[in-house]
Amino acid sequence: MFKIGELAELAGVSKRTIDYYTQLGLLEPVRSETNYRYYPEESIERLRLIDALKKQHLTLEEIKERLQIIQNQPDAADEIVDKIEHLQEEMKHIQEELLELKPLLKQLNDQQIKLMTKPLAQQGYTLLHTLAILLGGDPFIN
Repeated sequence: MFKIGELAELAGVSKRTIDYYTQLGLLEPVRSETNYRYYPEESIERLRLIDALKKQHLTLEEIKERLQIIQNQPDAADEIVDKIEHLQEEMKHIQEELLELKPLLKQLNDQQIKLMTKPLAQQGYTLLHTLAILLGGDPFIN
């Protein structure tokens, strides 16, 4: 169990962030007899997951909903955090490779560019669509 300052330091966030997340119900402390808040060790993983979901541009309300789902399946939380972090690394790597491709495409004419990038664009659209659905909805349907 951690005091608020200890948790904040271990997780790399401010005490105000811990307070705010507690008020929103994202973190659940245990109260001592003297009414001090103590946070269980799982709070560090929970903060990692919150951070990963924030990087996916989810609102705190959306994050709260997902945390409630995960809370019903606690064994899945670690796996979810690991998979999200892995996907973030993969997407960063893909973005870097696309940036490296940009100067090479300038050497081609428009028809060649369309021919070579069409499969990539189709896969990108499919990936974006799948990601949007997984993260809470289909942005292409109102």
